[in-house]
Amino acid sequence: MQHTELAPSDRSSASQQRTLRIAWGALIGFFSIFLFIVGWAIYAGRQFYLSATNQRDATVILRGPAEWVSWQPANRSIFQGISDQQMIGEGDSVRVVTKAGYGQITSVRLFDESQLDLWAGADLRFDTLQTTRWSDRLQEVTIRQSGGYVRYDLRSGQPYNQVRFRVLVGNVTLDLAPGGSYSVSIQPTNRIVQVTTDAEVQPFTTDVAVRSGTATVQSTRGSGVVLGARQRVEIDQSGAPGLPVPARWELIRDGWFSLFSEAEYNNTTNSTEPTLTRSDSWEVYGTPPLPVEQQGFFRLSSICRPPNVDNTCAESDRRTAAWFYRAGGQTSGFTTGIRQQLGTDGNGIDISEYRTLTFSLWVRVIDQSLEDVGDRGSECPVMIRLLARQDSPDDPDQQRVVCIYTDTNDQTPRVKDKDVLYYQIPKAEWQHFTFNLRDQKWLPDYRYLQGVQIYANGHDYNSLVAEVSLIGEQ
Repeated sequence: MQHTELAPSDRSSASQQRTLRIAWGALIGFFSIFLFIVGWAIYAGRQFYLSATNQRDATVILRGPAEWVSWQPANRSIFQGISDQQMIGEGDSVRVVTKAGYGQITSVRLFDESQLDLWAGADLRFDTLQTTRWSDRLQEVTIRQSGGYVRYDLRSGQPYNQVRFRVLVGNVTLDLAPGGSYSVSIQPTNRIVQVTTDAEVQPFTTDVAVRSGTATVQSTRGSGVVLGARQRVEIDQSGAPGLPVPARWELIRDGWFSLFSEAEYNNTTNSTEPTLTRSDSWEVYGTPPLPVEQQGFFRLSSICRPPNVDNTCAESDRRTAAWFYRAGGQTSGFTTGIRQQLGTDGNGIDISEYRTLTFSLWVRVIDQSLEDVGDRGSECPVMIRLLARQDSPDDPDQQRVVCIYTDTNDQTPRVKDKDVLYYQIPKAEWQHFTFNLRDQKWLPDYRYLQGVQIYANGHDYNSLVAEVSLIGEQ
């Protein structure tokens, strides 16, 4: 068997070609790496150009005493005093004491002219206040709200392609569209303000409302809700949002007299036996002190849905009315009434944010012994008294009073009290009354409502009220 050997010249040629191939491969590889590095540098530079951010700031505007507002600088653990027009930045917190006055206590104006108005108890931390440094790519604001009531009025027409405005409440994220107006309220679970009767949802801890714009409510539990203008949603402690409902708030509790029995309402007159089960919504009262046989009585009456005066109706149409009754041919005056102190602590509620306040109820006067409204203009079978303060907790209580009566002679009252509004209604018929408390003769610019009283005053009387309601709308 024979072997063929390459000549020395052939071996040299093969070695040269192999070396040449390696050299070209290395050259092409290094050039490719060079092109990759250049491309990556260009891409990274562009991304840096587009994404580099500037931290922005905000201005605090005090609208009440400075001692009501405090400030916590970023990376500090202690709150300290704050001054009007003070600048704050990323990581800072602003807090309003819970015992502050009524209405807006302070405002925070952001770098883009959006404004946040803070009420008593508000607690905010500004997690992110940023815009892209050299481009119009992104504006980002993230605020963590831990308490109280805050209104967010966001500017429209910012010069950035993407504007991300977020409010964090517990494990819920609220994405608020620019140009809209929103409110976020964090309240104790036992608060008095509830959803309206027809909303069919239970009290929660966080209330999100949209006056204008669009808000997306997203929970870490995966559930989400989109709110449009004039809608609101409540969020429970676990972060689950309920169903969107109209942006209306019922400020009176138990206006249908359905939460307690007649005995439990009347037990509120007994202060000597603390173990008695009693109403915590309406309190029954009577004055002056008289023997039992001369007093009036508060009772509950099962009625058909007003204005039906026939007591025969389907069960679904039945209602419960508050009944004020005094008989026996009495010759001296006596007041039988119910009252409700508004607010979780019974000290009233801030009504400064409600542009409309609609008080309504059904009234029926079956009988009254006094002619028209009595000799003093205040002896009426149904009277309504609202107690309010105008600006400050230190202001004196002021009242608005309504007298509702019946008179077969169809005459105006002989005696009128200048502070009372009079309404005459047909005898034994149901009449529906609706008052907008923001009208000039009521509480047009008042910030605080303490309580509501509904009562009968006179000699003998027999009257009923049903479906009492006070609806606030922003």
